Amino acid sequence: MEETRGQNLAEALSRINGVTMLQTGSTISKPVIHGLHGNRVLILNNGVRQEGQQWGSEHAPEIDPFIANRMTVVKGASSLRYGADAIGGAILIEPRPLPTAQATNAEFNTVYFSNNRQYVINGVVEQNVKKLTALSWRLQGTYKRGGNTRTPDYWLHNTGLEEYNYSATVGWRNSRFQSELFFSSFNTKLGIFTGAHIGNLTDLETAINSKRPIQNIDAFSYDIDRPRQEVSHYLVKLRNTFNLTNRRRLNIVLAHQENFRQEYDRALITDRPELDLNIGTTTVDANIENTATVSTTYGVSAMRQQNVWSGSRFFIPNFVVWNLSGYAIAKKSLNPNLNAEAGLRYDFRTMETFRNQNNQVLQENRNFSNISASTLLDYRLGTGKNLLFSGSMAWRAPQVNELYVNGLHHGTANFEIGDPNLKSEVAFIFSSQLKVNIDSSWMVDVTPFARYINGFINLVPSTPPTLTFRGAYPTFRYLQTNAFFTGADIAVTRYFTPLVRANAKASLLWVRDLQAKDWLQQIPSHRFEGEVAYSYRQFHPSENYISLQAVHVTEQTRVPKNNGDYLAPPAAYTLLNMEFATMFHFLEKRLTFGLGIRNLLNTRYRDYMNRFRYFNDEAGRNIVLRLKYRI
Repeated sequence: MEETRGQNLAEALSRINGVTMLQTGSTISKPVIHGLHGNRVLILNNGVRQEGQQWGSEHAPEIDPFIANRMTVVKGASSLRYGADAIGGAILIEPRPLPTAQATNAEFNTVYFSNNRQYVINGVVEQNVKKLTALSWRLQGTYKRGGNTRTPDYWLHNTGLEEYNYSATVGWRNSRFQSELFFSSFNTKLGIFTGAHIGNLTDLETAINSKRPIQNIDAFSYDIDRPRQEVSHYLVKLRNTFNLTNRRRLNIVLAHQENFRQEYDRALITDRPELDLNIGTTTVDANIENTATVSTTYGVSAMRQQNVWSGSRFFIPNFVVWNLSGYAIAKKSLNPNLNAEAGLRYDFRTMETFRNQNNQVLQENRNFSNISASTLLDYRLGTGKNLLFSGSMAWRAPQVNELYVNGLHHGTANFEIGDPNLKSEVAFIFSSQLKVNIDSSWMVDVTPFARYINGFINLVPSTPPTLTFRGAYPTFRYLQTNAFFTGADIAVTRYFTPLVRANAKASLLWVRDLQAKDWLQQIPSHRFEGEVAYSYRQFHPSENYISLQAVHVTEQTRVPKNNGDYLAPPAAYTLLNMEFATMFHFLEKRLTFGLGIRNLLNTRYRDYMNRFRYFNDEAGRNIVLRLKYRI
């Protein structure tokens, strides 16, 4: 996490094996777990499901990673507890607990990125009130600003960003009752690369087949022009915990979120945004936890969500969604070497949409419901050896955009078409995990997995492109099929001495379209990583080290025979990265300095999971300077 300070959430999470990124240009990315993303991956921000316009591939999670003290990726069946639609898994963004010791703590971070000359400033102050020890509070804020991204050969015009975020937490704690009130605000302004917005079909074909953007101002600037996005997200959460007995407690979480998204096309037709979306979500979750011989959790949750669309360009209709669910989870130690966990969940979702057709409001109601279930066995094979088996059935209702979208998605520079006849996805998920720790010098983690998804909804390229009065754009359609995902995450770490280590990771993935009896499109390729690190001080070795990392991403050759894509998958590439950190005392407080170099050799490459691979290369060498001062 220290090495990823100042980066967005997806960039930080991509350090975890099995997690990659779906990118739209150089500034927008969202996490992908085992080839699945969007609404199939649940993100919980401080215990609350993140609910924004997350259906878009260029709608990055509106979360400031500086909030987090811990990030957890739940890849297997255990993600069921967070929602029935966690087919891909769950990501938990958790701040550290409020302080209980009577002191005032502060931390200040600054980060500078050379590639786009981005600077980041962050501060956190927290306190346990001296005269009222049950009361604690925390304030946090971040500001970042970056300019155009530089590839090895040219600048990407209009790829700057500006972001400011802040949060506040206050908590009360005693032996019988705990309460915490949390508020956060996330605000960002993002430029969209102008070279991805083409005026006519001939120029679009030329741009896709060109090694350099055909429409590009090759210069650095902090200016953010059209096309651009402006996004704000607000979250307020109240969590109350009542300790009913020594072994049983009641948790009640109330939360409300407001997400505002404005998108401006390249052509200046009006000063107003061409797409203006506002989605509000209210959730309540109540559960009772019992930590007896059989640890149980019984809970109910409800959600109401309303989306309002305005602007000159239609993309998705207005809608109101209600979701009601009940769940039960039980854990038991069957013997000293075997633990078991099982869960059952039922969800009912109703969706009401409102569309304007021929000056008449067309209203449509759709209902979805199903049962989800999961089970997990954790077997201790011996000292330092654990074997886990998990299996689950999960489901996901189609989203409004998958059903009704019909128009230009300006952020991805695509024209997207939905299908109102889509059915729910139903997934059967199986995984296992072998973890071995030998004398604290060898650590091995092997996680094979398999997913069968009936009715998998995929956004795939569709030729020919679409010509609109705003320009020419590649066309993508939502299609439904049956898909089978299989692969493995492998990690091996070797400590030669307590201060010298090497580790290797592999993330392997194969996905078949069972109906077409072919490969599935838009799936990450295999990824391999290796690292050697040396800690040059016995004290705080995690803050005094130097490391060299190599990342190799293979060419995605597993694509359909009749690909239908506008451009063949890019070639394989290998990147070298370096990290250095040192900690020393300044004014009797701890100051940590970090230096990172990403893409050390300034390699020219394109990534298959970047929607703008049609138009431009990825970022070139990036030198990152970090300072952290703790008081």
